[in-house]
Amino acid sequence: MTIATVISALTVLTGCTSNPARPTAPAVTASPARELSPAEQGRVDQAEQRLVQRCMVQEGFRYWVFPRVDADTFRAFTYRLVQDDVEWSREHGYGERLRQAFFKAKKRDRNLSYQKGLTPAERDRYTTALQGGRDTPMLSARLPSGGTVRSPGGGCMRFARSELYGDVEAFFQADKIATDLTGVYVPKVMRDPRFTGALKAWSRCMRDLTGRDYADSDAARADVRKRTAGFGASQAQAIETDIAVADATCARRTSLRDIFSRLDREYGDPVRARYADEIATRNRTKLAALRRADRIGAHD
Repeated sequence: MTIATVISALTVLTGCTSNPARPTAPAVTASPARELSPAEQGRVDQAEQRLVQRCMVQEGFRYWVFPRVDADTFRAFTYRLVQDDVEWSREHGYGERLRQAFFKAKKRDRNLSYQKGLTPAERDRYTTALQGGRDTPMLSARLPSGGTVRSPGGGCMRFARSELYGDVEAFFQADKIATDLTGVYVPKVMRDPRFTGALKAWSRCMRDLTGRDYADSDAARADVRKRTAGFGASQAQAIETDIAVADATCARRTSLRDIFSRLDREYGDPVRARYADEIATRNRTKLAALRRADRIGAHD
C-alpha cells in the first residue's frame, strides 16, 4: 500500500454522489455543525438533481433524475484504510457487487442515451445549459495536500447548487479543503512505527485465517480481484466475503483498529483545528442545504 494510492483513494470522487468517496472524518468539537449522514447527503443530492431537471426543462431539454444511492452503496465507494466492520463485510464483502450494480445502472442512465440522440449542435447547447459554456469560469480550490481541483461552474448545475448552498464558490472551496485533510496527515500515520507494527500483527492474523500473505488490506483486495476473475457472481462473492471478513476480524483482533484511531486523533486533530473554519463552513452549509432539500422534496 503506497502513500500515493491511499491519498488518491481518500480524496478522488467516484461519481456516486456529489462527494461520495470522502472518508468519514472525526467531528471537530469546536464546530457546532455536524457532518451529514449518507442518507441525509442522499436527500441533498436528490434535491440538486430535481433542481437541475427543472432548469434543463426550462432550457428546452429533458433530464432524468438518477435514483438515490443507498447507504450501503455509498459505503462501498468510501475508502477505508482500516476495514473493521465484520457484519458489513459478511454481507457485502468489500462492496464489489454494490459498485458493479451502481455502474450498471449508470450505463442505463437515460440522460446518456438522450444526449447521444441529439444533433452535434443540440449536444453543445445541452452541455452549455447543464454546466456552462467554454468561457464559463471553473470552480477552483487549492488543496491542503497539494494541487488544485476544478469543476464546471455554470449552467443548471450552478443554479441548483446556488439554490441549495448559496455561495457556490465559497462552499466549493470549503468542501474540497475539508475533504482533502486526510491527504495531509495520513502519510504520517502510515509511516508511524506504531501503525506499521500493528499492520504486521494484522498480516500475521490474515495468514492464520486465510493461509495467504497480505501486507495490507489493499493487497487483500487486489488478490480478491485476481482470484475472482472469470468466476460467476456467486463464487466471486463467496471468495470476496471470506477475505473481507478475515480482514475486518483481524483489524479487531489485533491492535490495528485502536492504534489507527489513536493516530488519527494524534495527527489529524491539529490539521482539523488548522482548517476548523473550512470544516465549520462546509458542515453549516450542508445542514442548511439539507433543510432546503427537504422543503423541495415536500413540494414535489
